Amino acid sequence: MSLIRPFTSLHRCTQSIIHHRPSPPPHALLQTIRSKHSNTQVKRLFKNNPANLRILARRAAEKSASVQESTKETTVDAADANNSIPTRTYKQVFRPKFLTNGWSAPPGPEVEIPKYPFHVERTGNKPFGAEGFLPVYKDVRVHGTKFTTIIRNVSGDIPAFLTELQAVLQMPPPKKILNTYATGGTGSHRPNAARHGGGEAGRGVCQENPIRIRAGGTIELHGNVVRKVKSWLAGLGF
Repeated sequence: MSLIRPFTSLHRCTQSIIHHRPSPPPHALLQTIRSKHSNTQVKRLFKNNPANLRILARRAAEKSASVQESTKETTVDAADANNSIPTRTYKQVFRPKFLTNGWSAPPGPEVEIPKYPFHVERTGNKPFGAEGFLPVYKDVRVHGTKFTTIIRNVSGDIPAFLTELQAVLQMPPPKKILNTYATGGTGSHRPNAARHGGGEAGRGVCQENPIRIRAGGTIELHGNVVRKVKSWLAGLGF
C-alpha cells in the first residue's frame, strides 16, 4: 500500500489541476470575437467611395457621349467636303522589288514615266555608278516612344507632292502644315505663325499636325510609314 499511495496522490493532484483550471476573463473572449474596421473599410462600407464615384461618373459620361453620337445627324456640307481625304492623281507605272536593305532598282528604259510636277532624287556617290537609295528614313525620338518618317531631296511643287502623299497614306488634311511658310488650299504660300522653328513647329509633328516641311526639301511625317512611302515613290519611277 505504501507503494501505491504516491501514485494515487499524484493522480488526484492532476485531476484537481484539470478540473479547477481558471477560465479566461470575459474581455479576452471579446477581443477574439470582435474586430474593428479601419477608416478605409468604414469609408467603403458606409460612405461614398471616391474611386467608385469616379468610375460611375466616367461610365455615365461615356454612355451620354455614345447616345449623342448615335442621335447626331451625319450631314456633309461644304466644310466637311473640304476636309475629306484627297484622291490620287498619278498611278503606279511599275511594280518595284525591294531588297532586305531597302534598296529597289529604278524602272528600265522600256517603262514610260510621266512628267510629275515634283521630283525626289535618289542618294548619290555610289560605287561603279550604281543607283542610290530612295531618301526615306525612320527617325526615333523621345527615348524610343515617338517615330517619324523623313523624306529628303524633294523638289518642285511641294503642295502637289503633299496632296498626293496624303492620298496615298489616306491622311486627312492637317489643321496646320508646320513650316516657315504654310501651303494654302490653292497652292499659294502664306506666312505661318510657327515660323523660325518656334511654337508648334518647334514641338514637331503630332497627330493633329502630321506634316512638317523642313529646310532643304525635307518632309517630315508623323509615324513610321517608310515602307508605304518607298513603295509609292518607287512605283512612280523615282
